Amino acid sequence: MPLRALLWDENIMSGIITKMSGQDWNWWVTSPDIDNKINHCVMVQGFLFLLFAALSLIPIRKRLYRSIYLIGFINLVFLAFLKYMDNRIGIGNLLEHASQFICPLVLFLFTARNNLNGSLELLAKISVALTFIFHGLFAINFGHDWNWLNHTRPGHFTEMVMICLGINEERSANQILFIAGILDFLAAILIFTHTKLIKMGLLYMILWGLLTAMARPWAHFNKSSAIESLNNWIPEMLYRTPHFAIPLCLLLALKIKCANDSDPIHR
Repeated sequence: MPLRALLWDENIMSGIITKMSGQDWNWWVTSPDIDNKINHCVMVQGFLFLLFAALSLIPIRKRLYRSIYLIGFINLVFLAFLKYMDNRIGIGNLLEHASQFICPLVLFLFTARNNLNGSLELLAKISVALTFIFHGLFAINFGHDWNWLNHTRPGHFTEMVMICLGINEERSANQILFIAGILDFLAAILIFTHTKLIKMGLLYMILWGLLTAMARPWAHFNKSSAIESLNNWIPEMLYRTPHFAIPLCLLLALKIKCANDSDPIHR
């Protein structure tokens, strides 16, 4: 959790720190004590995420208890914002996490009525569409002079494709990424169209979302330090579960809706 991207941002925090502590900025960024406190804050946040995960498995209906989902949503938005600040370019570094931080909000709204209504379905679709659109911008290497629009392809994208597919040339790997980026855009459009096209878009999202999540531990697996590499990269895979899980839930909901529409009893 790149908390220092915010707390060590002189433009944002300098005035606040000076007023609160009476110390200068150099003291703030060089103090070992402050550095340890930041580490403790990150650890506390980690335990909070574990708590949110455990509570999300409990089928709670009362609004007071359901508010834990909203707290989880706010925390995940904050985490995505920190990652954006850490990169300093590309609004996609924030919005590519939309399907992850929208999950608790969808859960909060769903448990209110135990029903996936039209508005909630639209929210879930928008979240995965944003994820795939901005992943697509990174995949096609969308550069721009404006920092917030600059989505230069990360080097590890090319590296993972080369390792996972056994490709030796960067050019070939980048061509595959470019095609995948175009398909990401297409899928994001299809899920807002007609039933058959929606299914095609969701099926692509499920498959590609699963493969790109699995690519993390696959590409970085090291036989000589298997436990360490899995410990580092399995969480990176699980962290991306919403990329294919939300499309899967939407596909299942669509099938139920189609079945009900064709059943005379439910008409």
